[in-house]
Amino acid sequence: MTASSRPETLLPVRPRPRNGETADSYLRRLAAANHLPFSYLRRYLATRRGSYDPVDPARLAALAGREPDAILRTFPELVPAAPRPAGRRYPPEEVERNRAARREKYAAIRRDAENGLSRRTIISTRRVGRRTVALALASPEPPERKKIHREPSALNGLHAIIDAMIDEDPAIGTAAIWQRLADSHGRTVAYYTLRTYVVSHRAAQEPGKNN
Repeated sequence: MTASSRPETLLPVRPRPRNGETADSYLRRLAAANHLPFSYLRRYLATRRGSYDPVDPARLAALAGREPDAILRTFPELVPAAPRPAGRRYPPEEVERNRAARREKYAAIRRDAENGLSRRTIISTRRVGRRTVALALASPEPPERKKIHREPSALNGLHAIIDAMIDEDPAIGTAAIWQRLADSHGRTVAYYTLRTYVVSHRAAQEPGKNN
């Protein structure tokens, strides 16, 4: 019998879910009613016990004395998400072909300019934008595509709190920050989103990074 298949023990106090309540809110009430730290109960109920994975609805149902189907109807956010299709990945050969084509386009634009054609004419005949022409005339090598950086929306309103924790204890681990946010600030965040922010914050504080 595996750890995930062992029968769970009912919690002594099992409050009923409230109408329209989220799973996170219910878990907080369940933890408080049984004098448990929320972070402990949340990790205990993770699909990989002790991890920061999503809550296992079957395990929650067993602890709360409810049917798994009833838990999923009450908390639809716990329904396992369908696997995402793999993101489109371009083979290295295709990436290099595209880059070579861009180099040739830049070279053609530079030849046109050397032959006296105006930028407006180049834009019209080559069917390119003004920015492409400007880049081609500035350098024969196309610029690398920039990676888009998006601030994790799940951390909105928490950046100052997280920064303060790191400033107070530079050696604090992501797990400890997650636990404090969960238990002391009432916020549950994706662990990997939090870790990404902590790593980037520390990197920005390294000497010479902002010079």
